[in-house]
Parts: sequence; C-alpha cells; structure tokens
Amino acid sequence: MTDPVSLAEEIVSHCRTDLCMDLRFMSQAVLSIGTAMLEGDGPYRYDSRCLYFHADRVIRDYKEDPNIVTRVIAHMVMHLVLGHDNKNIDEVRDLAEDMIVEYSLDMLDTPHITTHQKDDRIFVFERIQKKAGAPIPELIAAELAKVSKWQYDTYPGLFRADSHESRDGLGHPEWKEVAAQMMVEIEGFSKNLTGKSDALMRVLRIRTRKKTDYRSFLRKFMTTREKVKVDPNEFDPAYYTFGLSMYGNIPLIDDLEQSNSPMIEDFVIAIDTSGSTMKGPVVKFIRDVYDIMEQCEISRKTNLHIIQCDYDVRSDSVIRSRADMRKLLDNIEILGGKGTDFRPVFTYVDSLIEEGEISNLRGLIYFTDGMGDYPTSKPDYPVAFLYCDNRYLDRDTPVWAMKVMIGTDELAD
Repeated sequence: MTDPVSLAEEIVSHCRTDLCMDLRFMSQAVLSIGTAMLEGDGPYRYDSRCLYFHADRVIRDYKEDPNIVTRVIAHMVMHLVLGHDNKNIDEVRDLAEDMIVEYSLDMLDTPHITTHQKDDRIFVFERIQKKAGAPIPELIAAELAKVSKWQYDTYPGLFRADSHESRDGLGHPEWKEVAAQMMVEIEGFSKNLTGKSDALMRVLRIRTRKKTDYRSFLRKFMTTREKVKVDPNEFDPAYYTFGLSMYGNIPLIDDLEQSNSPMIEDFVIAIDTSGSTMKGPVVKFIRDVYDIMEQCEISRKTNLHIIQCDYDVRSDSVIRSRADMRKLLDNIEILGGKGTDFRPVFTYVDSLIEEGEISNLRGLIYFTDGMGDYPTSKPDYPVAFLYCDNRYLDRDTPVWAMKVMIGTDELAD
C-alpha cells in the first residue's frame, strides 16, 4: 500500500501537469518553483522558492475534487508571479491579494482550475473592484475596510486558499520576469483564452509596469539650454594679455564661456485641483518642483507659473526666485474641488503669451489624475500630462502631448 506522503506527491505531480496542459502560459512559473511534502494535515503555503503541502490535506481535497489541488497550485504560483510575498501584512490586505488571484483564475474558467462558488466570487469581487477602480491590493483592501463585519466574514471562505505565514518577503526579481514572459505567451499563443484572460492581463500589466524616473523627466522638460557665461576656472588671463600685447587687438586665447547648470526660464505647471485629486500628492509634487529649482540656475529670466485649475483657472502663482517657491510651499492653499476641464489652462496660457507675460515658453506640464476634457487643437508649445493615479489606468492622451504615469507612492515624502 502506498504511504500517504508518496501518494500525495503523485497527486501534486499529476495536478502540476494538468495545470501546465490547461494553461500553457503558466508552465514556466509552475516548473520553476519547487515543492515539499509534509506529513499530516495543515494549510497550503509557499515562499519564494517552494510550495508546501501536507499529505493528508492533499489526499482529502483530491478525493473531494481533483480541481481543488490543481487550483491551489495555480493560486500560490499566481501570488508569486504578482509579487505577493510581503511578510506580516494586515489581514485585510492579505485577503485583498487572495481575491485578486482568485478572480483572475475564475475568469480563465478552464477545465482543471474551475472550482465551486465561482459565480459568487466573481460577483463579490467585481462589485468591490468597481468601487476600488483597479485590481491593486491597496485599493481593494481600502474598500474591504468599508464593508460591514457580517459581509467581510463571508469573504475568507470564498477566496482564501492558502496560508501566507511562510512568505519570506524577499521579492525575487525573477518572478517579475516570469510575469512579463507570461504576458507575451498569453498574447501570442493562447488564442483560446480570448476575452477570458483580460482580468489576468490587467493585473500582469500592473505588476510589470516600469516605473518612470519622473523627477529626471521634470528636470529635463522644465530646464533650458546651458547659460553662456565666463567660467573663471577655464580662463587664463596670461595668454589673453600676451596675445593683446603681441598682436594688438587679437587675444591669443579667448575666454571659455559656458556653464553646466541647467536654467529655468519661461515654464508653466498646471495642477488639477478637482474633487478627484488629493491634496497630499499635490503638495508632494510641488515640493519635488522646489527640489528641482534648488538644483538649477535661477536668473532674472526665470518666469515659472504654477496654475491651480479644476473646471476653471483658480490661481496663478508666479515664481521668479527660490524665495517665491518657499513662500508658496509655506502658505499653500489648494483651490478648486469641482469638476475637471483641461481647456481653460491652455486658453489662459495663450492669453499670457499674447499679452507678453510669457515670451519664450519652454513648455507646460499638467499634473492630474487624467479625468477631464482635453483641448482639440495642438498648442504652439510642448505639453506633457503627468498622470498621478494608483489605478494606473490608461488615458486617451492627445497625440500631440507626452504622457507620464506615476503612482502616489512615487512622489517625495
């Protein structure tokens, strides 16, 4: 008679094969993680290198429904692919991660991973995701915290498939690479999943999103060419005067006129202060602008306009020195709070140009969450929309504008 551990190992091996046959795009992830079989009963659990099973639990679940074991393997592997390996997170965030994984698998709806109560899980998650805006653990957890206790108590039974106690929090980068490869295989080789894989693709795009060094972008976009001036470290007056004495009005070597410091001249920063924009990120963004000013040349040509706007222009703070910027930060008041319309800012800036208040506009950057009406025509100056949104939703940015996406966690503290 086969001992329980050996039998359970055979079951897990068989279920891993079924999963790879069912979802070929998961094969690399499934085969790159080890397994360990323990005696007795206990929860399914994992860390960055291994999936842990208890023999009695595997045998019992397999007898009830073979898909249970296949599904829990897929569940744990998806946690790793999505970077869910943090230790000691709170219970609500823990559940949010389980919900995202289960919903992604439920929507795939393939023969070996479909389990009972699928429709109930889909209904619950879609209702919460609609309020959260995106399948991101922090956002889902925030909505879970708002539901009544009796509702919340029903969710673990629907979504929890494993224990997270063994997670090591090491965040191995190879799992992010596996996520990227998985996206490629779904798009290229899983035509039979058309429509079914949309939920999974969305969480994978969020997982593999490359963070933009938006401060570097800001610095390059805001600043103009090198300022021409005498560099005293490069100028040798001995050669200069020798040439004059020897050849009359012809210096032997002229002074080198250059400076490596970028300059801020005419530039506009528009800040969306509509009701959907949070004050905290706005203040952090302005603080980042101040830090950039600290690194750059300030001259009599510096003419930085910081405009607050919702559906209309609410204020225009003109910054011509670091002192002006410090004063704005020390006394900042967010004005607006209504709906968003991007067009009034462009109309206002065009009027400043016509009136001569701005003579050589370097560009305009609009800090926003992206929900508003855009101008229909291309301005005569460079424009970039800096979308600050933890949902990482794609925006229909005009073709004439640059687009930079960031999360609020990327702003300076």
